[in-house]
Amino acid sequence: MNKILEKEFITPFVFRMKVEAPEIAKKRKAGQFIILRTCDAGERIPLTIADGNAEEGWIELVVQVVGKTTKALSALEPGQEICDLAGPLGKPTHIELFGTVVIVGGGIGIAPSYPIAQAM
Repeated sequence: MNKILEKEFITPFVFRMKVEAPEIAKKRKAGQFIILRTCDAGERIPLTIADGNAEEGWIELVVQVVGKTTKALSALEPGQEICDLAGPLGKPTHIELFGTVVIVGGGIGIAPSYPIAQAM
């Protein structure tokens, strides 16, 4: 189980959540994601890892409430736990040091942009 450390609504249907996940935080790279279930009977959904801290052992997710599972996730409060969290998954984004770069995104698509900017 992974404890929710912080949760903040950015808009009425978008929130950010900091989750205790030390092993994922140590291994994550820009462009990777996790799969979670909110309960034993819940569906598995993928979410981009928007940020993380290997030393403190947490990852951050930015989530838009669009269905049953994201609604259930939005109802969880700090101190409660997420049933299953698997990751990091997926092929990391190819990163090269180009010098000055501009990263453009919009809406929820901005979440994966932040770790890419950090890596560059």
